[in-house]
This record gives sequence, C-alpha cells and structure tokens, in this order.
Amino acid sequence: MKRTILIITLLILSSCGRPEVQDMPEFEILGTCKLPGYAKRVVIKDNLAYVADDQGGLQIVDITVPESIYVIGEYESEKCIVGIGVRDTLAFCAVLHSQGGLRIINIADPTTPTFVGEDNWYYGYDISVPEDDTNYVYVAGGYWFVVEDVSYPQYPSFVRRFSSPGNIRGIFVQDSIVYLACEQMGLQIFNLAKPDSEAHISWLDTPSNARDVMVCADYAYVADGRAGLLIIDVTNLAEPEIVGQYDTPGYANEVYVKGSYAYIADGDGGLQIIDITDPAEPVFYGEVETSYANGVLVKDSLIFVADRDMGLVVIKEKIE
Repeated sequence: MKRTILIITLLILSSCGRPEVQDMPEFEILGTCKLPGYAKRVVIKDNLAYVADDQGGLQIVDITVPESIYVIGEYESEKCIVGIGVRDTLAFCAVLHSQGGLRIINIADPTTPTFVGEDNWYYGYDISVPEDDTNYVYVAGGYWFVVEDVSYPQYPSFVRRFSSPGNIRGIFVQDSIVYLACEQMGLQIFNLAKPDSEAHISWLDTPSNARDVMVCADYAYVADGRAGLLIIDVTNLAEPEIVGQYDTPGYANEVYVKGSYAYIADGDGGLQIIDITDPAEPVFYGEVETSYANGVLVKDSLIFVADRDMGLVVIKEKIE
C-alpha cells in the first residue's frame, strides 16, 4: 500500500511544472480539381490558377469558389509542360523535352488558350517570369540556364546562356541576381549585371538534390530533396552559408515562403509547413496529407498544391 501511495505521489510531483502541450494548428482541404496529367507547378492570376500538368499540358482552373474549383480551359501539348509563369495575356511554359524549352501561349481568352511561339533547343524544367521585366523570361534548362528575349513572343530567342555542372531544376530571379537549384550541384548564383565571363558569383553544395529555391530578404530557401528545407544566408553572395535545416518526411520538391512560414511540396510527405521565425531553428508548424505534392503557392489565406494524382488542391488553416 505504501509503495502504491509513493508511486502515485511521485507521478503527481513529476507532472507539476511540466509545460502545457500547445495544440498544433489544423489545416483542411477545401477543394480539389482532378486533372488529366500529373500536376507539377501552379501560378495564380486574379481568380484563375494556371497549372503545368506535365503530359496534361496547360490546365486553367477557376478558383473563384475555393470549395468548387473547375477547369475552364486547357492547352493540349504533345510535349510535357512542367513549369509555368504568367505575365499580362501570355503564359510562358517550360517544356520537358529535347525539343521543348520555352513555349508561349496566349491566354487572353482563358477558355481557348492558343499557341504563340517557342524556342525549343533544350529541356525546360522551370521558369521565372518577373512582372516588371517585360522583355525577358528566365528558364532552368537542364544543364543550361537560359535568358530568353520575348519582346516578340512569336519569335522568342535566347540572348544569354550559361552552362551548369548540375541539372538545373529550379530558378529564382531577384533584380539582376539569379539563384539556381542545380540538383546534385546545390545552389548556383549568377549576377546578370556582369559580363558572361564574370557573371557566376558562387555555388554552395547541399546535402541532397536541390530542386527549387526562393529568396526572401537575406535568405535563400531551398527544397533539397531528401534533406528537406535548407535556409541559406545570402547576405554575402560570394560566400553563401547554410544556417538552418528542417528534415521533412518526404522529398522536398518546391518551396514557397510567405511571412514567417515556408510551405514545402514534399512529395509523398504531402504539404509541410515550417515556422522560419528563427532561420537557425526552423520548427514544424503543420501538414496536410496529399498523394504526392510537386508544387505549392500561397495566395491570401489559401494554399494551393499541385499534386501528382489529386490535381490542384486548395487548403486552408482551420479557424476555431
């Protein structure tokens, strides 16, 4: 009896002062739109989502009502569309094929997108289409980084190109600085304000395969395959330095940063949301199970995931 009382007393004492476990935020899927291909990337303009749907071509989805999203137009492609950017009335597609590269689609009428022009001498994986840069788009082209002049969209042509020691899968452009996620060769940084011979600034090896990169303030956030999320200090472009890492459960394919959070399209790990308030100590914030997350984008309070099997998925944090 005394032994029983002692054990109970010790259990009570050990629980005193234990910090309360805070409830983790919950997220819910509001809507899905099944697509004919394998959704890779998504961008949003107004109330329309433009999805690079691999062999499903370009799919245009009305997201006006997040709970009921649906395809309003599509561009069928004989070659796989895996990257997408939109500017004005044009969609710029990265086409994954030896005769793929860049393809430009007129989306003035989103219900009937039409072919405009292409530059097709390389493989296209990803594309950056800055809103304020009306003459150029920037393409991750496998072992080439390509600057395309699209002043005349019927006849796009490269004006600069740089070879890469790694397979470029993701690209981010900020002013004249270009950040390239080069799979086994990590992060490569270029300065387009310099002549070709001086444009390459630096590179940083990463633990796994760098698949995507996004830059905010002084940090580059890299989706690094099996290594998850890497946070890299790029204050000194000549000497980038890894300052934080979060090992996600799946395969980090794309990263999108907004505010204090990094949203990871994590393959079979679904959507992973990481609190990056302290870049040196990123911590888990939330997750949503999807089949296989390839791409992610956040607009207002909604999270959009391009999922290989589920298509386009709309997610929101639950508010109690």
